[in-house]
Amino acid sequence: MRRALLLLVLLPLPAQADDLLARADIAAATAYAAGGEVTRRVTVDLPAGTSRLLIPMRDAAWAERMTLTSEGDVTLGPPRPVETITLAEGGLDTPDEAAARARVSGAEAALQAIQDEQAVLDARIAGLESQLAYLRALSQGGPDGAAMPGDPAALAQVLAGLGSETTRVATALQQERIARRAFADRLEAAATDLRGALADLAALRPLDTDMPGIEVMVTSEVAQTVTVDIAYLSPDLSWQPDYALFLDSETGSLGIERRISVTYDGPAAWRDVAMVFSTADPRRRAAPSHVGPAPVRLAEPTPPSPMVRAETADMGMAPVVMPEPVVEMQVSGLSLSYSYQPPVTLQTGQPATLPFDMLRFDMTLENRAVPRSDATAYLLAAGRNMSGEPILPGEAVLYRDGDVVAGTWLDLIAAGAEMEFAFGPVDHLALDWQDLSRDTGDRGVFVTSNEERRVIAFSVQNTSSEAETVRLVYATPFSEQEDLTVDVDLSRAADVTDLDGDRGVLAWDLELQPGEEQRIEMVVDLSWPEGSDLVWWP
Repeated sequence: MRRALLLLVLLPLPAQADDLLARADIAAATAYAAGGEVTRRVTVDLPAGTSRLLIPMRDAAWAERMTLTSEGDVTLGPPRPVETITLAEGGLDTPDEAAARARVSGAEAALQAIQDEQAVLDARIAGLESQLAYLRALSQGGPDGAAMPGDPAALAQVLAGLGSETTRVATALQQERIARRAFADRLEAAATDLRGALADLAALRPLDTDMPGIEVMVTSEVAQTVTVDIAYLSPDLSWQPDYALFLDSETGSLGIERRISVTYDGPAAWRDVAMVFSTADPRRRAAPSHVGPAPVRLAEPTPPSPMVRAETADMGMAPVVMPEPVVEMQVSGLSLSYSYQPPVTLQTGQPATLPFDMLRFDMTLENRAVPRSDATAYLLAAGRNMSGEPILPGEAVLYRDGDVVAGTWLDLIAAGAEMEFAFGPVDHLALDWQDLSRDTGDRGVFVTSNEERRVIAFSVQNTSSEAETVRLVYATPFSEQEDLTVDVDLSRAADVTDLDGDRGVLAWDLELQPGEEQRIEMVVDLSWPEGSDLVWWP
């Protein structure tokens, strides 16, 4: 296999080279999350010797790292950009484009034929109008009128002749005018056909008569037919997964319809392209960060900001130090590629959603109640990704029993990993939260004494006509300081403590009959040393 890279230095070309004009359509592409690798393919009949291959390409200026390959026994020079390649109109049309161009020519001819027919009819109408005007002038007498004979019998003949001829001409004129009115519909229909044919041709995006492109010197020892692939990186191609999640709340069956959203924003025509969608990113950094010396130095202390001192004095609190931001980056050593069938046709700037497949899972359903924050419980579906492959990040639309619930974003779900999705509120499971000790609502409580007691009540009520199971979740207070004592007394012991490893987060698994309400009360006693302030949101 012979390869040639696009060089920045343009080499002079032999003057005796024969020019061969050829078309190279996009045949295959690998799309990445940003950008992609595009492959054009051209088949050309080469004579023996050296020829200059001219290939029109709308996106030649956008192509990066262009590489040419051929399986034939030929020598390929480096591809060089050409600002303008002149083509005969339709000279490099595909069969579809040639057929569309023929339809345009036929529609233009049909419209012209009707216009010509109308012009002939207009000429006949003009002639009849002239005849009628002359007959009317004759019948009016006077200097331009007809000479009237003195014999009454002859006068009758003249008048009869004028009347008869006027009637004939007027009748013929009216018939022609009636015939012309029909031309309006015929012309509009022909013009509509022409507009449609032009739109169909434009949608195919045939090559223009003046095109940018590339030129390549090709040397062949014998006359032969060769196929050349032109591969390059394009910044105008991108894709991302797209999902629709369908939950059956009766059976717990979850269907995840996977789709591919692909966008091309470049100038090239994109028809029937063999697509591969990859999670690789060729633009990622390949090398680690540089590590340099890390000396330790002393510096003069910086005095506290006056604003910080004023705020601290007013609030009676120690200065608040914000932690440094932590950025986590997850890097996968493996990339996935999806070959897509059938070939893909794209319109520039118009995202296309391609159907992919449907994954099915058996999920465990749970009504999750968070009375401190929500007014109703929410339906959760939990399970494990047993599809054998990861579910990639992407936009998703959630459906519950056929109804749209919400749009959301799916994070990466590795193969075999646990997964949980929320499918909207369960309106008949009403929640309530009350602070029975003080009417402070959601505000933080600042106190100067060293003891505090709070009584909190939270509940869930099933207003439906069927029994329901609910998991009620509440974060109870705890102390991480030796001088602060927190005692929590619950009217009902929790079924799960430290839910999902979160300290103090409790869960109660409740069975509620139709119309039943279950209520839990929490008494919190707090004590701390004199002189300290308590900040707590119950």
